[in-house]
Amino acid sequence: MVETVSLTPPGRPAWSRLAARELVGLPMYDWPENRAATDARWDVLRPALRREGFDAPDKLDRTVDPASLWTSPSLLLGETCTYPFATTLAGKVRYVATAVHAAPGCGRGTYRSVIVRRVGGGGTGLPRLAGPSFDRWAVEGRRAANSADSLSGFVALNRDAERLGIALEGRTVKWTGSHQASITAVASAEADFAAVDCVSWHLARRFDAAASCLYVAGWTATRPALPFITARERSGEEVERLRRAITSAIDAVILDDPLAY
Repeated sequence: MVETVSLTPPGRPAWSRLAARELVGLPMYDWPENRAATDARWDVLRPALRREGFDAPDKLDRTVDPASLWTSPSLLLGETCTYPFATTLAGKVRYVATAVHAAPGCGRGTYRSVIVRRVGGGGTGLPRLAGPSFDRWAVEGRRAANSADSLSGFVALNRDAERLGIALEGRTVKWTGSHQASITAVASAEADFAAVDCVSWHLARRFDAAASCLYVAGWTATRPALPFITARERSGEEVERLRRAITSAIDAVILDDPLAY
């Protein structure tokens, strides 16, 4: 997640100052350390969108908080978490496509979360089956999570624990605001475990020294990965052109059920 920035006075729609231009943002894995890769992805997507007739901006917009980005009628292309997409954004945006990531734990438009704990356990490899793969000990102790509306950091683990007969509901949670901060909380002994989506975990192992203090104690079940979305006002024909542009430029799929969380 990224830090939110207020752009409009109280009571004024956040998108009202944005309506004159096409808006694009890819905030979900836009860590400062990974910003060059995010920009490189846009450098590939932009000409593909322009070939399909869209007035794609030269640069990504990093001045708008995610909630305002997602609900702007000027949104050309955005990236969101699956849980808000299925709940608070339902009926307010249109699904376009789902990117395919190369991190361990990702599939063709799917991903799962790792459960991380401090070094001291043997760790567990990537499960062969799509269901949850963790034991009760993996989620013992104090929990850290990025936010209550995060599928990968909170909701998925709750659902999988219930499926396995493990009680997580009602426990005190240290809310951190980001996956990276959850990793830091566990590494610094402020919490005992956290669920982190496998792409963020992959980035943390590259860029964050705190990840070297942790091991993978289990995995949540496979679920639809983060969707690309566009404004609700876009026509079906525009959505099809967006899909052609994205799938011609990057590895991406169109999921039959992007809401199956």
